[in-house]
Amino acid sequence: MTLLATSLVLWAASALAASPPSPPPPPTPSSGLCQPLASLSFAHAPTTLPGLKAQLIYNNVSEPRGIRFDNRQNLLVVERYIGVSSLTFRNDSGCVGWEKRAVVRNETLEHGIEIGPGEGPFQYLYASSMEYVFRWKYNPATTSVVGGPVTIAWNMSNVGAIPPDHVTRTLLLEPPVNGKSTHLIVSRGSAGNVDDAAADPNNGSAQIRRFPLDKPIPAKGYAWQSGQLLSWGNRNGVGIALSKDNKNLWEIENGSDEVFWRGVDVHEDNPAEELNLIPIEGNEKIPIQRKFYGYPSCFTAWNSSAVPPNPTGPQFNFDTGAQFSIRNPPTTPTDAWCADPKNNVPPKLSLQSHTAPLDLVFYQGPKVYSKVGISAKWAGDAFASFHGSWNRDPPSGYAVIRIPFKKDGSGPVAPSNSKTGYEKLVWMPDTTKCPDECIRPVGVAFDQAGRMFVTSDDSNEIFIVQSTA
Repeated sequence: MTLLATSLVLWAASALAASPPSPPPPPTPSSGLCQPLASLSFAHAPTTLPGLKAQLIYNNVSEPRGIRFDNRQNLLVVERYIGVSSLTFRNDSGCVGWEKRAVVRNETLEHGIEIGPGEGPFQYLYASSMEYVFRWKYNPATTSVVGGPVTIAWNMSNVGAIPPDHVTRTLLLEPPVNGKSTHLIVSRGSAGNVDDAAADPNNGSAQIRRFPLDKPIPAKGYAWQSGQLLSWGNRNGVGIALSKDNKNLWEIENGSDEVFWRGVDVHEDNPAEELNLIPIEGNEKIPIQRKFYGYPSCFTAWNSSAVPPNPTGPQFNFDTGAQFSIRNPPTTPTDAWCADPKNNVPPKLSLQSHTAPLDLVFYQGPKVYSKVGISAKWAGDAFASFHGSWNRDPPSGYAVIRIPFKKDGSGPVAPSNSKTGYEKLVWMPDTTKCPDECIRPVGVAFDQAGRMFVTSDDSNEIFIVQSTA
């Protein structure tokens, strides 16, 4: 360890012992690049719901994916295959706009990011590659890390995967206890469109696990299989968020492409994307077979009317939200097996097929007085990004949506078989031009003023959605 790093560690330890902890050191002069807001415009402007507007705040970001705010309201963003960068707002004679600086350089980072309590005035920054979850000591005053990373988890690669592999490893911290994080939840996707190996929970893919942070981390980090299995059969649950009472996990999931049912092509409007509820409290008491969410055999119907009639065989006539099997009889599991919730946990809400949801965030309302935050009436609702389809005509997705939730946070207002359980807030006016001439929303986060920040990886942009009031 360098003398500087040793000094910082000793300083952080003394700050931790103090009551209250000392503030972080003053920020150093920035060496980042500020883009004046007045100079920016969308490459392909989206449409917004009346009362809202979308404003570009930064472009030429390298495939921006997951985002989080630190405790000084700096926006941290994963730039895919580059690392983590920070965006800090400036309002001075030199620039009125957001300044980007490098925080971590690591070309293996893919998507996942999280930030939580650290030692004294520092925070811990978490980010993931296909194989590892890393943690750095992070200084929010300077948007920089101190020292190298600690490995939290490893052995997450999908061995033998055939492209396109699902390489994101979404990260979510549970609320701290006595100022310290207790658990990190990690969502790992399947090894491809149809990953038959995921039918075995010991395989490791298409599942969500939980790792303790309130005890010493193993020297090499936690092996994936050592984490608590919260759920399996989750094809690609990139978006995860805690329930209002923190006792459950909400997961928004990408369904498979090119799906057939008994030899009939049903893929145009099936299967549905899913919003699933996964217990955290008492999860260890749930039998493993009751933690199964269907993949790789059981899927959710979205629109059976889009499937042409089959003149010589069975008809695909499932209601929205109903479960079906892609296995041809006598191969199991059957439709009836998939429809039994004792075998396969069904979703709490279905969403348009092939929209590709990639983030899920609950809005808590503005934390400070603000005229620009989105409606406080939406506090408690879920917001999700639709990255957009690649194999549907016309394309679907390319939007940011709101899912109204019950006031007690127990679930969506709409029933599980509804096709109208959400509304678009931001969307492309002509999806026939997608994906080439469209935003492709990925990460979603809210600042203290209640503004919604969104990344768009294909267009290399970050934008804000705010009120026009």
